[in-house]
Amino acid sequence: MRTAVFILLFISLFLAFFGLRAVLNSVDGWISEYAVALSCFGSFPVSVGVIWVAEQYLKQRWPSGRTVTLLADGVRVQTETGSSVTLTAAQNMVPMAWYFDLRGWQRGGRERRLPQNWFCLAVELKAGKEHIIIFTYLPPDQTERWLAPEIAPSFHQIHPQNVYDNSLRKRIAGPSRPEIPSEVITSKDGPYWLAERRRWIEGFELPAPEFETFMNHIQTTLKL
Repeated sequence: MRTAVFILLFISLFLAFFGLRAVLNSVDGWISEYAVALSCFGSFPVSVGVIWVAEQYLKQRWPSGRTVTLLADGVRVQTETGSSVTLTAAQNMVPMAWYFDLRGWQRGGRERRLPQNWFCLAVELKAGKEHIIIFTYLPPDQTERWLAPEIAPSFHQIHPQNVYDNSLRKRIAGPSRPEIPSEVITSKDGPYWLAERRRWIEGFELPAPEFETFMNHIQTTLKL
């Protein structure tokens, strides 16, 4: 899907530029004199908007091979390679939940395209050496309900600003996942950061409605 999005970005930039230039050239006055410059500046936001809509559409219809299945007594996930992990209540699953905001650190990939005031909420279900990580991105008004004291499992806040390198040199080099300092790993946030590191590689993202369904399911299954 990433390749398709990249191709669509190139095509939409091309079409947006020539489309805007044609419209601006048809306008009388000073605007037509600056049609090329205005088209250059205007084509990018138009293209980004088109790509955002196209990406949402493709996500719903382009099978990734990654699935999350809610079972009567647990959860099963399957990767694009066909490998799967199944955890059930009988295995004494232990949930751990954490969250962080997207403000004040160098984001990359999908996180970079989200508003800075959004949050990432993640839950790891662990039984022995097996684990499943589910996460979502939510705006502030949808995040608040999950941070209420009565919600189980309770979400613990971690702070990417304390881990990510925000120096000018790193900003020029481009975003990347950090090495987690040993003092962070040995702190009270350590278990959450180790789980966050696993999320980068193994996590399954769900849209807000499906994340709510997942949370309701584990609360019922694990009698939280």
